[in-house]
This record gives sequence, structure tokens and C-alpha cells, in this order.
Amino acid sequence: MRPTSARILSRRVQQLDAADDLTTGTDAALRHFTSVMTSWTEPEMAALAGGPAILAPSETEEADEMADGCRLLDRLRRDEESLVRGPLDRGRQHWIGTSPHTLVPDRRPALDPVRFTVPGEHPGPPSTKPFHLGLYTSTARRDGPGMWRIYLDLGSSLHPRPWQTWHLPVTAPAAVLEINGAGDWAAFVGRYPLVHGDDVHPDWAGVARDYAGVHMTLRAIVAVQGFRIPVRDGLAAAPFWDIESVLWLRWCFAAPRLVEVTP
Repeated sequence: MRPTSARILSRRVQQLDAADDLTTGTDAALRHFTSVMTSWTEPEMAALAGGPAILAPSETEEADEMADGCRLLDRLRRDEESLVRGPLDRGRQHWIGTSPHTLVPDRRPALDPVRFTVPGEHPGPPSTKPFHLGLYTSTARRDGPGMWRIYLDLGSSLHPRPWQTWHLPVTAPAAVLEINGAGDWAAFVGRYPLVHGDDVHPDWAGVARDYAGVHMTLRAIVAVQGFRIPVRDGLAAAPFWDIESVLWLRWCFAAPRLVEVTP
């Protein structure tokens, strides 16, 4: 018998709530979240579901409610609500350049906005989390770095050192779309569909006409990661974002500042 989406989500929440001590500091809680969610890969989801993991439209509200019942998220929300449920804290956005990176050519300690690729300039493969355009930031904690740095600290051969951490103050009028649950993700893909084979991906060029960035919160990641959801044009491709972050589709930063270099 194939596990239902509710059973899969229940197992996910149990893993998140299995932290050694839910009263521990924010840093440890975010590290536990990251280590758990990065294990929820596409092969893992397919193995549990016995095929593609599908979340019915009628189940998105239940998925969001199960995320709300996660004690680890509740613990994090008390200190860092903008990471868990939004809205985005525009004054605490960090971008980390790993070596090499097109935005930091020749390892020079300066961001190069001329190299920022907006959607539609150089179309790449459709994706729910594209890495061929824009840039990603995560929200720095009040007492330390954000989740991108935590992710890097867990280890990845895809992101060689040195790492350059930049503070990117967001221009105030920039419109940011908040994705705060499974229902939000389904509505987002349904509003900006890009049909590719059997999947429906976000049309990032279409999104960029309306928004400067898209913010994926921790609540949304718990509720929707790895699930395909039926939308009007087919099945929305499963997102795998792992950590709280924003995909910026326009350059809208004032006076980027280098805050740390990790050799």
C-alpha cells in the first residue's frame, strides 16, 4: 500500500521534531531543519510514495496545517518569524558567492550587477529552483549568518571555497511574492505555468514581470517539498528548496557590503 501524503508529511514532521532539545538556540534548530530537509530528495520521496509523490489540491490545506503543528517550526517562529512565515525582512538579506561565481569574476571582492541574468535573457532548462538566472539570498539571523551559510557548513563539493558573504539591502519598492504553504505554491505555479513534458514549472520570465523576488518560507518547505500538485495545466513539478531563501529576478539592491570571507 502506497503511503498517503499525510503519512509522508507526518514522518517529515516527526523527523523535524526529533531535535535533541527543542528549547535549544536558533542556530542549532536551523541546522537540524537543514539536515532533515536536505535528506528529502526526489529519490527519497519516490521511494516512500512508490512513485511520484502527489499532493491533491484538496490536501494542501491539511499539509499547511501539519506544518503548523511542527514544534520545531513553532520554536523557530518565536525568534525568527520572517523565516518561518514571512514577510521577508528586507534589511537582513545575505548572498554567498562561492568560488568561482559569475557575479564575482576573477575572485575580485566585488559583486558585478552587469552579470546578473534576468529571466528571458538566456533561457535555461525549466526548473522549480533555477540556478541559471538571478541570485538567491537568505535571511541573516539577528545573531549570526543565515541558512545558506548553514547549508554550506554541512558540506558540499558543489560549492568550493572561498565563500564571500554579502549583505544586500533590498530597495524598498521591490515587490516580493511570499510562498508560505502548499496552497501558495500551487496557486503560484497555476498563475505562472510553463508546461514542459508532463510537468508544469513556474514561468520565471512571467513572474519577473510582476515581482522582483519570490520568498520561500520554512513553513512552505515543510508542507510542499517533493510533492507534485495537480494544477489547471497538469502536474506542478515538485519543488526542492531545502532552506528559507529568496530567488531575486531583478537587481534591486543598494550598496552591497562584503561582511565575511571564509577561506
